[in-house]
Amino acid sequence: MASPRILIVDDEQTLARVLSFAFTNEAYRVEVASDGIDCMNKISTFEPDAVLMDIMMPKLDGLETIRLLRQHRLHRGLLIVAMSAKALPSDEQAALDAGADFFVKKPFQVAKVLETVLQRLAVSRGSRE
Repeated sequence: MASPRILIVDDEQTLARVLSFAFTNEAYRVEVASDGIDCMNKISTFEPDAVLMDIMMPKLDGLETIRLLRQHRLHRGLLIVAMSAKALPSDEQAALDAGADFFVKKPFQVAKVLETVLQRLAVSRGSRE
């Protein structure tokens, strides 16, 4: 079985590196994009199993990027985790309405995000087999 792929989309390089390290240590293949445009350019060639998407980014924000991904039939089943320091209930709802599967408030414990993504991917992979 091929290693699962994670696309981390965040303009905060330090957080992207920390997440990349955590998923790489779990034998995931990781690609990093710095904003929504970079994400859209990388997604079709990298073909991730999950995307960790920052909401507040330059050029193309996370909400619009999630909407664009969900419009494409190949990405409708993609696991998308929205991440943001803006964590009012309305911010979380906006991310879910855009098409995110779940929302994580920054700062967060990397281990908890990792565990949640691993569990959700295991469930979705199990249902496809």
